[in-house]
Amino acid sequence: MRLQFLTSSACKWAWLLCAVALAGCAAPHTGDKGRLTLTAAQWELVKWSTQVMPPVGKRPVTLRFDQDANGSLVSGYAGCNRFSAPFVLRDAGELTLATPVATRMACAPEVMDFEARFLDKLESISSYKIIGNKLELTAADGHVLSFVAHDKVGAEALIKFIFVAPQQVACSSGAARTMCYQIKENEDDPWQIWHGGIAGFQFQPGTAYRLRVLEERIAHPPADGGNVKWTLDMVVEQDTGGSQP
Repeated sequence: MRLQFLTSSACKWAWLLCAVALAGCAAPHTGDKGRLTLTAAQWELVKWSTQVMPPVGKRPVTLRFDQDANGSLVSGYAGCNRFSAPFVLRDAGELTLATPVATRMACAPEVMDFEARFLDKLESISSYKIIGNKLELTAADGHVLSFVAHDKVGAEALIKFIFVAPQQVACSSGAARTMCYQIKENEDDPWQIWHGGIAGFQFQPGTAYRLRVLEERIAHPPADGGNVKWTLDMVVEQDTGGSQP
């Protein structure tokens, strides 16, 4: 597993920094379309041509590509730890990543093994291709990592799993009555009223859901709103026979 820091990969990092500068000077516009497409979404790993994927329901392995005045950085979640690495994006789908720098959390051995192989493979990526909402990263050895696009939220967004009851309930009085979701995080928990919305979620009365949502803290919330925003990341399960709580 190569979770190296700058001192152990100085040559490659220096080469990447030079390449970023040269790419920006030589062709500031020709790659914009590709960059905007690649940076417009958060990407979830759904298939690896040579590896068994983690079980469904676990926190997903994700990537996000960001570019600003400080440079180009790919970051994400590798199964146990968060990571980041500079990247260089060129014409004709060429992509180069530096050695990822990761946090040092410990998880189950099989999770750590998958994470180590994933981070090693990222360092050998040589090209990318986007078709619709799918991203394919191809390594130098021909292995392909396939990702699907999700709405891009803040880099510090948390991933949560919640249950949503099949019926909404009134959560305000007066003429402009508001209907709210009933939610819980664990199956044995009591239902609670959620006064906020869930961006991107299309609720159908009579259907019970288990959702994966992205939770963001709002720095300056409106006076009549909360300081937490949820965005739908995935409908994990839905049951039209769900009973009313």
